[in-house]
Amino acid sequence: MKRFWVALLAVAMVAGFALSASAADVKFSGTYYVRGLHADNWGLSNDEASRSLYGQRLRLSTEFKIAEGLTLNTRFDALERRWGTSKELITNYGYGNDDENISFDRVWVSFAVPFGRFDVGRTMTNTSWGTIFGDNDTDTDMIRYVGNFGPWEVAAFTEKVKDGSYVAAGTGTAWIGAPGETDGDSDNYGVYGKYKWNGGVAGLQVMYSNDASLAGAKDRYYTVSPYVQTTIGPVFVEAEVNYQYGEREDDGNGLGDVDIKGWSAYVHGKGNIGPAYVGAFYAYVSGDDPNDTDREAFVGDGGGTFDPALILWGEKNNKWLGNLGDAYNSSTDGYMKNAHLFQVYAGYKPMPKLDVKAAVSYAMCDEEQFAGQDDEIGIEADLTAAYKIYDNLTYTVGFGYLWAGDFYKGSNSANQIDDTYLLMHRLDLSF
Repeated sequence: MKRFWVALLAVAMVAGFALSASAADVKFSGTYYVRGLHADNWGLSNDEASRSLYGQRLRLSTEFKIAEGLTLNTRFDALERRWGTSKELITNYGYGNDDENISFDRVWVSFAVPFGRFDVGRTMTNTSWGTIFGDNDTDTDMIRYVGNFGPWEVAAFTEKVKDGSYVAAGTGTAWIGAPGETDGDSDNYGVYGKYKWNGGVAGLQVMYSNDASLAGAKDRYYTVSPYVQTTIGPVFVEAEVNYQYGEREDDGNGLGDVDIKGWSAYVHGKGNIGPAYVGAFYAYVSGDDPNDTDREAFVGDGGGTFDPALILWGEKNNKWLGNLGDAYNSSTDGYMKNAHLFQVYAGYKPMPKLDVKAAVSYAMCDEEQFAGQDDEIGIEADLTAAYKIYDNLTYTVGFGYLWAGDFYKGSNSANQIDDTYLLMHRLDLSF
Protein backbone atom coordinates (compact mmCIF):
# COMPACT_ATOMS: atom_id res chain seq x y z
CA MET A 1 0.00 0.00 0.00
CA LYS A 2 2.92 2.30 0.75
CA ARG A 3 4.14 2.04 -2.84
CA PHE A 4 0.71 2.98 -4.09
CA TRP A 5 0.67 6.27 -2.17
CA VAL A 6 4.29 6.96 -3.13
CA ALA A 7 3.37 6.52 -6.81
CA LEU A 8 0.36 8.80 -6.50
CA LEU A 9 2.53 11.40 -4.79
CA ALA A 10 5.09 11.08 -7.59
CA VAL A 11 2.42 11.65 -10.24
CA ALA A 12 1.14 14.66 -8.32
CA MET A 13 4.66 16.09 -8.01
CA VAL A 14 5.31 15.63 -11.73
CA ALA A 15 2.02 17.36 -12.45
CA GLY A 16 2.92 20.17 -10.08
CA PHE A 17 6.35 20.72 -11.57
CA ALA A 18 4.88 20.65 -15.08
CA LEU A 19 2.27 23.21 -14.15
CA SER A 20 4.73 25.58 -12.52
CA ALA A 21 7.40 25.20 -15.17
CA SER A 22 5.37 25.39 -18.34
CA ALA A 23 1.77 26.10 -17.35
CA ALA A 24 0.79 22.67 -18.75
CA ASP A 25 -2.78 21.46 -18.52
CA VAL A 26 -3.11 18.09 -16.80
CA LYS A 27 -6.10 15.82 -17.29
CA PHE A 28 -6.80 12.71 -15.24
CA SER A 29 -9.13 9.90 -16.26
CA GLY A 30 -9.57 6.33 -15.21
CA THR A 31 -11.66 3.44 -14.03
CA TYR A 32 -12.08 1.39 -10.87
CA TYR A 33 -14.01 -1.85 -10.55
CA VAL A 34 -14.80 -4.39 -7.86
CA ARG A 35 -16.29 -7.78 -8.80
CA GLY A 36 -17.79 -10.31 -6.44
CA LEU A 37 -17.99 -13.80 -7.95
CA HIS A 38 -19.44 -17.11 -6.78
CA ALA A 39 -19.09 -20.06 -9.14
CA ASP A 40 -20.29 -23.58 -8.62
CA ASN A 41 -18.25 -26.34 -10.26
CA TRP A 42 -16.08 -23.97 -12.33
CA GLY A 43 -13.73 -26.85 -13.20
CA LEU A 44 -16.77 -28.71 -14.64
CA SER A 45 -16.02 -31.98 -12.89
CA ASN A 46 -18.94 -33.36 -10.89
CA ASP A 47 -17.31 -33.24 -7.48
CA GLU A 48 -15.69 -29.79 -7.25
CA ALA A 49 -16.18 -27.26 -4.47
CA SER A 50 -17.48 -23.78 -5.28
CA ARG A 51 -15.19 -20.78 -5.79
CA SER A 52 -16.01 -17.37 -4.26
CA LEU A 53 -13.92 -14.22 -4.32
CA TYR A 54 -13.69 -10.47 -4.98
CA GLY A 55 -11.37 -8.94 -7.57
CA GLN A 56 -10.52 -5.29 -8.23
CA ARG A 57 -8.44 -2.89 -10.35
CA LEU A 58 -7.70 0.83 -10.41
CA ARG A 59 -6.54 2.27 -13.75
CA LEU A 60 -5.35 5.88 -13.94
CA SER A 61 -4.45 7.76 -17.12
CA THR A 62 -2.87 11.21 -17.27
CA GLU A 63 -2.46 13.63 -20.15
CA PHE A 64 0.04 16.47 -19.80
CA LYS A 65 -0.60 19.18 -22.39
CA ILE A 66 2.83 20.74 -22.72
CA ALA A 67 1.93 23.05 -25.60
CA GLU A 68 -0.74 23.31 -28.25
CA GLY A 69 -0.53 20.05 -30.19
CA LEU A 70 2.02 18.47 -27.81
CA THR A 71 1.03 16.05 -25.04
CA LEU A 72 2.71 13.48 -22.80
CA ASN A 73 0.48 10.55 -21.83
CA THR A 74 0.88 7.93 -19.11
CA ARG A 75 -1.17 5.08 -17.64
CA PHE A 76 -0.77 2.75 -14.68
CA ASP A 77 -2.79 0.01 -12.97
CA ALA A 78 -2.83 -0.30 -9.19
CA LEU A 79 -3.91 -3.04 -6.78
CA GLU A 80 -5.16 -5.34 -9.53
CA ARG A 81 -5.73 -8.29 -7.26
CA ARG A 82 -8.18 -10.44 -5.38
CA TRP A 83 -9.31 -9.22 -1.98
CA GLY A 84 -7.51 -10.94 0.85
CA THR A 85 -4.25 -11.54 -1.01
CA SER A 86 -0.96 -10.30 0.39
CA LYS A 87 2.56 -9.64 -0.78
CA GLU A 88 3.64 -13.01 0.60
CA LEU A 89 0.88 -14.94 -1.18
CA ILE A 90 1.56 -13.19 -4.49
CA THR A 91 5.34 -13.59 -4.24
CA ASN A 92 5.61 -17.08 -2.77
CA TYR A 93 2.63 -18.93 -4.16
CA GLY A 94 2.43 -17.70 -7.74
CA TYR A 95 -0.82 -15.77 -7.74
CA GLY A 96 -0.12 -14.93 -11.37
CA ASN A 97 -3.13 -12.69 -12.01
CA ASP A 98 -2.61 -10.63 -8.86
CA ASP A 99 -0.25 -7.66 -8.92
CA GLU A 100 1.55 -6.79 -5.73
CA ASN A 101 0.97 -3.09 -6.10
CA ILE A 102 1.49 -0.80 -9.11
CA SER A 103 2.24 -1.46 -12.76
CA PHE A 104 3.15 1.47 -14.99
CA ASP A 105 2.07 0.28 -18.43
CA ARG A 106 2.24 3.18 -20.86
CA VAL A 107 4.02 6.38 -21.65
CA TRP A 108 4.01 8.07 -25.04
CA VAL A 109 4.30 11.49 -26.58
CA SER A 110 1.86 12.82 -29.19
CA PHE A 111 2.72 15.84 -31.31
CA ALA A 112 0.83 17.48 -34.14
CA VAL A 113 2.35 17.90 -37.58
CA PRO A 114 0.75 19.21 -40.78
CA PHE A 115 -2.29 17.06 -41.63
CA GLY A 116 -1.93 14.77 -38.62
CA ARG A 117 0.09 13.70 -35.60
CA PHE A 118 2.81 11.31 -34.42
CA ASP A 119 2.51 8.94 -31.43
CA VAL A 120 5.85 7.71 -30.10
CA GLY A 121 6.37 5.46 -27.09
CA ARG A 122 4.58 2.66 -25.31
CA THR A 123 0.86 2.72 -26.00
CA MET A 124 -1.98 0.42 -27.08
CA THR A 125 -1.15 -2.01 -29.88
CA ASN A 126 -2.56 -1.46 -33.36
CA THR A 127 -3.95 -5.00 -33.27
CA SER A 128 -6.79 -3.35 -31.34
CA TRP A 129 -8.59 -2.25 -34.46
CA GLY A 130 -12.10 -1.90 -35.86
CA THR A 131 -14.89 -3.37 -33.73
CA ILE A 132 -14.48 -4.60 -30.16
CA PHE A 133 -13.98 -8.13 -31.53
CA GLY A 134 -10.36 -9.27 -31.62
CA ASP A 135 -9.15 -6.34 -29.51
CA ASN A 136 -6.73 -6.75 -26.63
CA ASP A 137 -5.86 -3.91 -24.32
CA THR A 138 -2.18 -4.78 -24.52
CA ASP A 139 0.83 -2.48 -24.63
CA THR A 140 3.35 -2.14 -27.44
CA ASP A 141 6.28 0.17 -28.16
CA MET A 142 5.62 1.95 -31.43
CA ILE A 143 5.99 4.86 -33.79
CA ARG A 144 2.75 5.80 -35.53
CA TYR A 145 1.74 8.57 -37.90
CA VAL A 146 -1.99 9.37 -38.14
CA GLY A 147 -3.18 11.72 -40.88
CA ASN A 148 -6.61 13.31 -41.25
CA PHE A 149 -7.90 14.46 -44.63
CA GLY A 150 -11.55 15.39 -44.42
CA PRO A 151 -13.58 12.21 -43.88
CA TRP A 152 -10.45 10.09 -44.35
CA GLU A 153 -8.02 8.94 -41.66
CA VAL A 154 -4.83 7.15 -42.70
CA ALA A 155 -1.95 5.84 -40.66
CA ALA A 156 1.38 4.04 -40.88
CA PHE A 157 3.07 2.39 -37.92
CA THR A 158 5.85 0.14 -36.70
CA GLU A 159 5.67 -1.85 -33.47
CA LYS A 160 8.46 -3.48 -31.50
CA VAL A 161 6.71 -6.46 -29.89
CA LYS A 162 9.86 -8.17 -28.58
CA ASP A 163 13.55 -7.34 -28.67
CA GLY A 164 15.88 -10.32 -28.67
CA SER A 165 19.01 -8.67 -30.01
CA TYR A 166 20.83 -8.61 -26.68
CA VAL A 167 23.72 -11.12 -26.61
CA ALA A 168 25.14 -12.21 -23.26
CA ALA A 169 28.85 -11.44 -23.02
CA GLY A 170 31.03 -14.32 -24.21
CA THR A 171 28.12 -16.68 -24.92
CA GLY A 172 26.88 -15.77 -28.39
CA THR A 173 23.41 -16.79 -27.25
CA ALA A 174 20.40 -14.55 -27.64
CA TRP A 175 18.52 -13.31 -24.61
CA ILE A 176 15.24 -14.08 -26.42
CA GLY A 177 14.90 -16.41 -29.36
CA ALA A 178 16.39 -19.62 -30.61
CA PRO A 179 19.72 -20.83 -29.16
CA GLY A 180 22.61 -19.26 -31.03
CA GLU A 181 20.47 -16.54 -32.59
CA THR A 182 21.61 -12.95 -32.24
CA ASP A 183 18.33 -11.48 -33.42
CA GLY A 184 15.19 -12.78 -31.76
CA ASP A 185 13.04 -9.74 -32.46
CA SER A 186 9.33 -9.63 -33.17
CA ASP A 187 8.10 -6.63 -35.16
CA ASN A 188 4.89 -5.44 -36.79
CA TYR A 189 4.63 -2.98 -39.69
CA GLY A 190 1.33 -1.72 -40.98
CA VAL A 191 -0.93 0.82 -42.60
CA TYR A 192 -4.62 1.51 -42.31
CA GLY A 193 -7.29 3.75 -43.75
CA LYS A 194 -10.74 4.75 -42.45
CA TYR A 195 -13.60 6.57 -44.08
CA LYS A 196 -16.25 8.21 -41.90
CA TRP A 197 -19.71 9.34 -42.91
CA ASN A 198 -22.77 10.50 -41.05
CA GLY A 199 -23.74 7.45 -39.00
CA GLY A 200 -20.92 5.11 -39.94
CA VAL A 201 -17.28 4.25 -40.47
CA ALA A 202 -15.42 1.67 -42.57
CA GLY A 203 -11.75 0.80 -42.55
CA LEU A 204 -9.04 -1.54 -43.76
CA GLN A 205 -5.77 -2.40 -42.01
CA VAL A 206 -2.90 -4.42 -43.46
CA MET A 207 -0.12 -5.51 -41.11
CA TYR A 208 3.07 -7.49 -41.75
CA SER A 209 4.55 -9.43 -38.81
CA ASN A 210 8.14 -10.66 -38.64
CA ASP A 211 8.57 -12.81 -35.53
CA ALA A 212 11.96 -14.40 -34.92
CA SER A 213 11.46 -14.79 -31.18
CA LEU A 214 10.28 -18.42 -31.43
CA ALA A 215 12.75 -21.18 -30.65
CA GLY A 216 13.54 -23.03 -33.85
CA ALA A 217 11.13 -21.15 -36.11
CA LYS A 218 10.46 -17.80 -37.74
CA ASP A 219 6.98 -16.51 -38.51
CA ARG A 220 6.41 -14.10 -41.38
CA TYR A 221 2.80 -13.33 -42.20
CA TYR A 222 0.24 -10.70 -43.19
CA THR A 223 -3.00 -9.82 -41.41
CA VAL A 224 -5.73 -8.16 -43.49
CA SER A 225 -8.57 -6.66 -41.44
CA PRO A 226 -11.57 -4.85 -42.97
CA TYR A 227 -14.47 -3.65 -40.80
CA VAL A 228 -17.63 -1.55 -40.98
CA GLN A 229 -19.99 0.02 -38.44
CA THR A 230 -23.17 1.88 -39.38
CA THR A 231 -26.53 2.93 -38.03
CA ILE A 232 -29.61 2.81 -40.26
CA GLY A 233 -32.63 4.23 -38.49
CA PRO A 234 -33.08 2.27 -35.23
CA VAL A 235 -30.71 -0.52 -36.34
CA PHE A 236 -26.97 -0.69 -35.66
CA VAL A 237 -24.85 -3.13 -37.68
CA GLU A 238 -21.15 -3.93 -37.47
CA ALA A 239 -18.85 -6.55 -38.94
CA GLU A 240 -15.14 -7.38 -38.96
CA VAL A 241 -13.00 -9.99 -40.72
CA ASN A 242 -9.38 -10.87 -40.03
CA TYR A 243 -7.49 -12.99 -42.54
CA GLN A 244 -3.97 -14.11 -41.85
CA TYR A 245 -1.55 -15.77 -44.27
CA GLY A 246 2.17 -16.37 -44.48
CA GLU A 247 4.75 -18.97 -43.52
CA ARG A 248 6.40 -20.44 -40.45
CA GLU A 249 9.97 -21.17 -41.51
CA ASP A 250 11.91 -24.04 -40.00
CA ASP A 251 14.87 -22.50 -38.19
CA GLY A 252 16.11 -25.60 -36.45
CA ASN A 253 12.94 -27.18 -35.07
CA GLY A 254 13.04 -30.06 -37.58
CA LEU A 255 9.36 -29.72 -38.52
CA GLY A 256 9.87 -28.14 -41.94
CA ASP A 257 8.16 -25.04 -43.29
CA VAL A 258 4.40 -24.79 -42.82
CA ASP A 259 1.81 -22.32 -44.10
CA ILE A 260 0.16 -19.86 -41.75
CA LYS A 261 -3.48 -19.40 -42.63
CA GLY A 262 -6.46 -18.54 -40.48
CA TRP A 263 -9.66 -16.57 -40.18
CA SER A 264 -11.69 -14.79 -37.59
CA ALA A 265 -14.98 -13.01 -38.20
CA TYR A 266 -17.70 -11.16 -36.34
CA VAL A 267 -21.09 -9.78 -37.37
CA HIS A 268 -23.51 -8.08 -35.00
CA GLY A 269 -26.86 -6.37 -35.35
CA LYS A 270 -28.92 -4.52 -32.75
CA GLY A 271 -32.31 -2.84 -33.06
CA ASN A 272 -33.96 -0.39 -30.68
CA ILE A 273 -37.72 -0.56 -30.11
CA GLY A 274 -38.62 2.28 -27.75
CA PRO A 275 -37.19 1.43 -24.29
CA ALA A 276 -36.44 -2.15 -25.46
CA TYR A 277 -33.76 -3.56 -27.73
CA VAL A 278 -32.97 -6.90 -29.39
CA GLY A 279 -29.82 -8.15 -31.04
CA ALA A 280 -27.80 -11.09 -32.24
CA PHE A 281 -24.21 -11.80 -33.25
CA TYR A 282 -21.98 -14.52 -34.62
CA ALA A 283 -18.27 -14.75 -33.83
CA TYR A 284 -15.69 -17.17 -35.20
CA VAL A 285 -12.01 -17.86 -34.60
CA SER A 286 -10.43 -20.62 -36.69
CA GLY A 287 -8.68 -23.47 -34.96
CA ASP A 288 -5.60 -25.47 -35.86
CA ASP A 289 -6.25 -28.94 -37.26
CA PRO A 290 -3.78 -31.26 -35.47
CA ASN A 291 -3.96 -33.67 -38.42
CA ASP A 292 -2.86 -31.06 -40.94
CA THR A 293 0.91 -30.70 -40.59
CA ASP A 294 1.14 -28.34 -43.57
CA ARG A 295 -0.98 -25.53 -42.08
CA GLU A 296 -0.82 -23.52 -38.88
CA ALA A 297 -3.96 -21.59 -37.89
CA PHE A 298 -2.63 -18.42 -36.35
CA VAL A 299 -5.26 -15.70 -36.19
CA GLY A 300 -5.13 -15.46 -32.43
CA ASP A 301 -8.28 -14.94 -30.39
CA GLY A 302 -11.45 -12.94 -29.94
CA GLY A 303 -9.67 -10.47 -27.69
CA GLY A 304 -9.75 -9.55 -24.04
CA THR A 305 -12.13 -6.63 -24.54
CA PHE A 306 -14.64 -8.91 -26.33
CA ASP A 307 -16.74 -10.02 -23.35
CA PRO A 308 -19.64 -11.95 -24.96
CA ALA A 309 -21.08 -13.80 -21.95
CA LEU A 310 -20.73 -14.10 -18.19
CA ILE A 311 -19.19 -17.59 -18.25
CA LEU A 312 -17.96 -18.37 -21.76
CA TRP A 313 -15.02 -16.10 -22.53
CA GLY A 314 -15.97 -13.55 -19.89
CA GLU A 315 -12.45 -12.17 -19.63
CA LYS A 316 -12.56 -10.61 -16.16
CA ASN A 317 -14.51 -13.49 -14.61
CA ASN A 318 -12.10 -16.06 -16.09
CA LYS A 319 -9.18 -13.91 -14.96
CA TRP A 320 -10.12 -14.18 -11.31
CA LEU A 321 -11.77 -17.62 -11.20
CA GLY A 322 -9.28 -19.43 -13.43
CA ASN A 323 -9.79 -21.29 -16.70
CA LEU A 324 -13.27 -22.70 -17.17
CA GLY A 325 -13.26 -26.50 -17.21
CA ASP A 326 -9.73 -26.80 -15.84
CA ALA A 327 -10.47 -30.21 -14.27
CA TYR A 328 -9.51 -31.80 -17.60
CA ASN A 329 -7.27 -30.97 -20.53
CA SER A 330 -9.82 -28.95 -22.54
CA SER A 331 -10.40 -25.75 -20.62
CA THR A 332 -11.40 -22.39 -22.10
CA ASP A 333 -10.06 -19.11 -20.78
CA GLY A 334 -11.08 -15.47 -21.15
CA TYR A 335 -10.08 -15.22 -24.82
CA MET A 336 -12.23 -16.86 -27.47
CA LYS A 337 -10.17 -19.32 -29.56
CA ASN A 338 -10.91 -22.16 -31.97
CA ALA A 339 -14.67 -21.67 -31.76
CA HIS A 340 -17.99 -20.62 -33.24
CA LEU A 341 -20.25 -18.54 -30.99
CA PHE A 342 -23.89 -17.63 -31.66
CA GLN A 343 -25.85 -15.33 -29.37
CA VAL A 344 -29.30 -13.72 -29.28
CA TYR A 345 -30.20 -11.16 -26.63
CA ALA A 346 -32.92 -8.75 -25.58
CA GLY A 347 -33.06 -5.94 -23.08
CA TYR A 348 -35.45 -3.47 -21.53
CA LYS A 349 -34.92 -0.10 -19.85
CA PRO A 350 -37.92 0.60 -17.62
CA MET A 351 -36.18 3.82 -16.55
CA PRO A 352 -33.14 5.64 -17.96
CA LYS A 353 -30.85 4.41 -15.20
CA LEU A 354 -31.84 0.73 -15.25
CA ASP A 355 -30.98 -1.81 -17.97
CA VAL A 356 -32.20 -5.43 -17.72
CA LYS A 357 -30.80 -7.88 -20.28
CA ALA A 358 -31.20 -11.58 -21.09
CA ALA A 359 -28.99 -13.56 -23.49
CA VAL A 360 -28.69 -17.11 -24.79
CA SER A 361 -25.44 -18.33 -26.37
CA TYR A 362 -24.39 -21.51 -28.14
CA ALA A 363 -20.72 -22.40 -28.73
CA MET A 364 -18.88 -25.17 -30.53
CA CYS A 365 -15.21 -25.65 -31.30
CA ASP A 366 -13.87 -25.30 -34.84
CA GLU A 367 -11.26 -28.07 -34.77
CA GLU A 368 -11.25 -30.97 -32.30
CA GLN A 369 -7.84 -31.28 -30.70
CA PHE A 370 -8.07 -34.96 -29.72
CA ALA A 371 -9.31 -38.06 -31.52
CA GLY A 372 -12.96 -38.57 -30.67
CA GLN A 373 -13.37 -35.23 -28.91
CA ASP A 374 -16.87 -33.76 -29.09
CA ASP A 375 -17.17 -30.30 -30.65
CA GLU A 376 -20.02 -28.96 -28.45
CA ILE A 377 -18.73 -26.42 -25.92
CA GLY A 378 -22.13 -25.65 -24.45
CA ILE A 379 -25.24 -23.53 -24.14
CA GLU A 380 -25.30 -20.55 -21.77
CA ALA A 381 -28.17 -18.43 -20.46
CA ASP A 382 -27.43 -15.08 -18.79
CA LEU A 383 -29.55 -12.52 -16.97
CA THR A 384 -28.10 -9.16 -15.86
CA ALA A 385 -29.41 -5.91 -14.43
CA ALA A 386 -27.33 -2.71 -14.39
CA TYR A 387 -28.29 0.42 -12.44
CA LYS A 388 -26.56 3.79 -12.65
CA ILE A 389 -26.20 5.07 -9.08
CA TYR A 390 -24.45 8.12 -10.56
CA ASP A 391 -23.67 8.93 -14.17
CA ASN A 392 -20.16 7.59 -13.55
CA LEU A 393 -21.00 4.77 -11.12
CA THR A 394 -22.87 1.60 -12.15
CA TYR A 395 -23.87 -1.40 -10.05
CA THR A 396 -24.54 -4.66 -11.92
CA VAL A 397 -25.85 -8.03 -10.78
CA GLY A 398 -25.89 -11.12 -12.96
CA PHE A 399 -26.61 -14.82 -13.10
CA GLY A 400 -25.28 -17.20 -15.73
CA TYR A 401 -25.84 -20.92 -16.24
CA LEU A 402 -23.81 -23.10 -18.59
CA TRP A 403 -25.00 -26.47 -19.85
CA ALA A 404 -21.47 -27.73 -20.48
CA GLY A 405 -20.83 -29.73 -23.65
CA ASP A 406 -18.72 -32.85 -24.00
CA PHE A 407 -15.89 -30.77 -25.49
CA TYR A 408 -14.67 -30.36 -21.90
CA LYS A 409 -14.10 -34.12 -21.55
CA GLY A 410 -10.98 -33.66 -23.64
CA SER A 411 -9.28 -36.81 -24.87
CA ASN A 412 -11.16 -39.17 -22.56
CA SER A 413 -14.86 -39.65 -23.30
CA ALA A 414 -15.22 -41.40 -19.94
CA ASN A 415 -14.51 -38.19 -18.03
CA GLN A 416 -17.51 -37.02 -16.03
CA ILE A 417 -18.47 -33.36 -16.44
CA ASP A 418 -21.22 -31.29 -14.90
CA ASP A 419 -22.83 -27.94 -15.55
CA THR A 420 -21.87 -24.73 -13.78
CA TYR A 421 -23.48 -21.47 -12.74
CA LEU A 422 -22.09 -18.06 -11.84
CA LEU A 423 -23.46 -15.41 -9.51
CA MET A 424 -21.85 -12.02 -10.03
CA HIS A 425 -22.18 -8.46 -8.81
CA ARG A 426 -19.87 -5.60 -9.62
CA LEU A 427 -19.32 -1.89 -9.11
CA ASP A 428 -17.84 0.13 -12.00
CA LEU A 429 -16.56 3.69 -11.61
CA SER A 430 -15.32 5.84 -14.48
CA PHE A 431 -13.95 9.36 -14.19
